[in-house]
Amino acid sequence: MGGATIDPVASAAKTTFRRLGISVLVAVGLLGCSVAGASAGSLYWTNINNALPLSVGTSSLTGSNINNQFIFAPGNPYGLFVSDQYIYFTNYEWQQSGFGTIGRANLDGSNANQTLINGASGPADIFVDDAYIYWANSGSNSIGRANLNGTGVNQNFITGTTNAATLWANEDYIYWGNGSFSGPSSIGRANLNGSGVDQNFITGPGVSSPATIVADQNYLFWTNSQGAPTIARADLDGSDVKGSFITAGNPGSLPNGLAVSGRFLYWTLFSGNTMGRARKDGSDLRPSFISPLSPRAGGPGSVSVNQYMLSVSIAGTGGGTVVSSPTGIACSNNTGDCEEEFPQDTTVTLTPTPADDSAFTGWGGSCSGTGSCVVTMDQAESVTANFASLPSGLPLSVSKSGTGTGTVASSPAGIDCGSDCLQTFASGTAVTLTATPSDTSSFTGWSGACSGSASCAVTMDQARSVTAGFSTLDPPPASYTLTIDDRGTGLGVVTSTPAGLNCGSDCVQAFATGSQVELTATAAPDAAFSGWGGSCSGSGSCTVTMSRARKVSAEFVPTNQFRILKIRTRKNSLRTRVRTFDAGRLRQFGTRKTASGRRVKVCSGTVRVKMASRITAPCRLTRQARKLHRKRAIRVRLKVTFRPDGGTPRTITRSLRAPRR
Repeated sequence: MGGATIDPVASAAKTTFRRLGISVLVAVGLLGCSVAGASAGSLYWTNINNALPLSVGTSSLTGSNINNQFIFAPGNPYGLFVSDQYIYFTNYEWQQSGFGTIGRANLDGSNANQTLINGASGPADIFVDDAYIYWANSGSNSIGRANLNGTGVNQNFITGTTNAATLWANEDYIYWGNGSFSGPSSIGRANLNGSGVDQNFITGPGVSSPATIVADQNYLFWTNSQGAPTIARADLDGSDVKGSFITAGNPGSLPNGLAVSGRFLYWTLFSGNTMGRARKDGSDLRPSFISPLSPRAGGPGSVSVNQYMLSVSIAGTGGGTVVSSPTGIACSNNTGDCEEEFPQDTTVTLTPTPADDSAFTGWGGSCSGTGSCVVTMDQAESVTANFASLPSGLPLSVSKSGTGTGTVASSPAGIDCGSDCLQTFASGTAVTLTATPSDTSSFTGWSGACSGSASCAVTMDQARSVTAGFSTLDPPPASYTLTIDDRGTGLGVVTSTPAGLNCGSDCVQAFATGSQVELTATAAPDAAFSGWGGSCSGSGSCTVTMSRARKVSAEFVPTNQFRILKIRTRKNSLRTRVRTFDAGRLRQFGTRKTASGRRVKVCSGTVRVKMASRITAPCRLTRQARKLHRKRAIRVRLKVTFRPDGGTPRTITRSLRAPRR
């Protein structure tokens, strides 16, 4: 390694760059993918230059459990990006080749490949979307791009940058910071296909040697490494620049890496060897959120977070409570814990409970309907629970009798007896009571305002009282059968501990009475486990107690990893070459922006995909678009959505220029 040479441009920049690091944010817009192996709710950063060791470090969100040896990266890892499958990093000076490289490791830090991509020139920042890897070549003043597997390398995808050490992309544009080392400072921007390059998208005193740029759904943020140590902010269209939005640290502390997650901004201070944190509105400023960040003050670089904010509000004339699973939200009449950050791709279930004088009327925001609200945290989410006041009504009381145990629940909700055995209902309300015996009991029937053993239906034209009878069952047999019902259009296997089930092939097994059986679902390639049904629910671990015969369903669905290979322009349509791994339906919808800023339809098209294949799907131009296309080129934002049979839809957006025909 000692005899390796460095690109002269990158080497010249290196002395200045020793005080800089590059940011990363966990990828947004990942649909239906678990961050398997990643530490839920974690911070990641790079230790660069004089740090010992040169590495990727990690900790919990509180700054505890620091591990500065999570991934060794001896090539000086300036840039970092954590996707749903891998941790990507840049080796700014890979001594074995004399050039920089792009490295990659598994989410648990294993199998680090330091040379996934070779030939980069002082690679600084890195960004990964659902189709490509992008990196900033600070030595050759260019932005590189490659396929996710490291093939199709183009070191000059965008040229003409000026000492750019940071880049970021969203569904519409690529952004970068010029003048990170020296020279004029600006924020540059281009279309995702590399066209429409504007090196001076944002200029002025609010941009001063930008070390890092990131974005959320509303704003661009960047760190200014020259002059006052600040974090700047602007609208996504480049307007309303606030150059001193946050004072990130003491003079000379050099704000460096930057990440935005949920309600917080995180950044590294290169000279201070610390990590700072503030709310996205600039409040709750903590310049030394973690201090020291690494055991040797060699310079922290990039920072990454894998959390998103879920906000719950209560609305309507009534009152109630909303709780979450996993725990975190416990919001009662807009008091208590109504906001919580959850790790990326976490499935959160919200359950409403109305007050005794109220009824739950439905969800708003990210959920709808009147059942449980289930959200997948691939972005910040906001949910409203609506409760309406009940009119003055009549009481319905439930009691239980007999030697057995069980519960009684009502529809409309209100009785959960259990614990809540009294509820007031409006006069004239039809209420249905359902009795559920415990595993060791049987339901023997109703008395009071109901009789028999079917559901109890009462009309609240007066105060009512109902008794549910439960009796103890006879001693159980030595064993019960556990049956697995394999559902869905995807493939997978369910196994048991203790051994016995391997479904696939063996889906019924007897287990000793009272024993606990843990079930594990393993999806086949190109499939995903969707969740349990029957005696289990959710998508986590499934453990059943064999107190009776049990039936558990396991649903496997196809994954949705379709890819856009190429888009061509034809006389009356755009023709998109797509690779799919499942049967399903492919829909395209293209728009363009008018001079007034309004977006109008350009094309649309839907095709049925019968099997995993490569297909060419037309997006037929509208009559107005065809007429315009004969006069000039059209800039099109094309949204391609594939819904596999039995799976989850996923959309990829591409921006392109359709040449005049």
